[in-house]
Amino acid sequence: MKSKIIVAMLLIGIIAFSGCTDISDSYKPGSFGTTEEEMQIVDAVTDKYGDMTATGEPRLLEVMMTSSTQNFIPVDKVLKYSKDSEELYAWFIYDNFDNDIISVEWIYLDSDYSIHTFESETGEDFGRGTFILEKPDDGWPLGDYKVIISGAGVEESVEFEIINGDTVSIPLDLLAGTTIGSQQADFGNTGTTEALPTPQSGFTAESTSSSFIGDWTSNWGDMTFKKSGDKIIGEYTHDKGKLEGVVNGDVFIGTWSESPSYAEPNDAGDVELKLSKDGNSFEGNWRYGSDSSSWSGGWTGTRVAQSSGTSSSDIVPGWYLTTVEDYGDKVVSTNDYYSYDVDYKRGNVWTSNTGDEGETVQVRTISEEPEDFYAAEEEIVINVRKEGSLIAPGDLGLEDSSNIDIDAADVAIDRATSSHYYLEDETYGAFFKMGWHDATGDVKQGTFKADAPWENAFGGSFRITYTYINGGAYRTNYIYEWRE
Repeated sequence: MKSKIIVAMLLIGIIAFSGCTDISDSYKPGSFGTTEEEMQIVDAVTDKYGDMTATGEPRLLEVMMTSSTQNFIPVDKVLKYSKDSEELYAWFIYDNFDNDIISVEWIYLDSDYSIHTFESETGEDFGRGTFILEKPDDGWPLGDYKVIISGAGVEESVEFEIINGDTVSIPLDLLAGTTIGSQQADFGNTGTTEALPTPQSGFTAESTSSSFIGDWTSNWGDMTFKKSGDKIIGEYTHDKGKLEGVVNGDVFIGTWSESPSYAEPNDAGDVELKLSKDGNSFEGNWRYGSDSSSWSGGWTGTRVAQSSGTSSSDIVPGWYLTTVEDYGDKVVSTNDYYSYDVDYKRGNVWTSNTGDEGETVQVRTISEEPEDFYAAEEEIVINVRKEGSLIAPGDLGLEDSSNIDIDAADVAIDRATSSHYYLEDETYGAFFKMGWHDATGDVKQGTFKADAPWENAFGGSFRITYTYINGGAYRTNYIYEWRE
């Protein structure tokens, strides 16, 4: 069974990632970070368990499973995972530990099989832990599971189930009354930062680089989807129909309404549409109202291809995201004096570079993805956060660097045209670096900006490339086409 460890422990103001065992003693205790969300969870934990900086016996708190984490904060509490889940997340808080080893054992209870055991060293007081188990090649066996977390003489556990159905989760009760519960990850391609609904009609939301935006033919007439703020709105010809909702991965989740009343119970209800793998068709389910009505299937559609040079009044002129390409380790270093490793996951990249004298630079770069649509010369704004564990880098030159640039779409990933340009931050410029010249334990947040290309620039297509370099070079291309 394949497993992967992503250790995300916020240790006294510094993130210590997998493989990092040398922890400095010089940080101020009791800090979970400086973002608004992190301060809210500090307040919530303090209200429930008391001052985390006070001395006492070791303890493990809030042990749970979650769908994912954002800024090392769970987005929910999972009771049952779908068998289609790509990753399982165990999360907890530890307190009154002193560089102790924490063990996290994953067990399949139906056969009493120990799947994998992680081990990681804590800091000197308290912090958070996230341990992730990746979906095995032959899928998750259905049944009951258990995660046992132990260390410093204490032990806690959490049980959950893998089911043949949708993941079952509840809001994170630790954060009840805070604003974090309504500001979770961007799971879709609408740009919204609010918690997105999960499909209810039998679909499973999966990641995709395709978009609903554009023209379609369907069994309910011609359709058009457009972006409106944080929502997707649509129209179709049958009874002057309207659609409104959000996108969770490859599933549109929203409502339909039609003339004459555009209201329940006869002229409105819920709808869910799921994109095909190639993004050129969808299948859908709908119902009258949103309560006890049963779902009806059979809403299907096919994307309308736009002919070159042909104008459509239903298309908003602009740049449309068409393809996303990930390239891992395409530029390999041959330096004999250091080794490097990477956990490359789009939007959440961890790199580690270790020199021959033991100096280490480990950095997690958390990047927002670009929008699916930009108007000509519209400002592109991407927030990027770096969280580093820098171990005695001294003046030996180890460094993590990332940048976001714009260039022609058909240029090799390790090449650029003379017309390419970078997104830049007011403080850090184009190259967002963390390494030997930084104070150990640095945490940085940057907002990188540049204007999208002018209309039909670069021959009608361009790319936004995210590049990460720490020993090796890793990239993601977002390819856009001009449509009008």
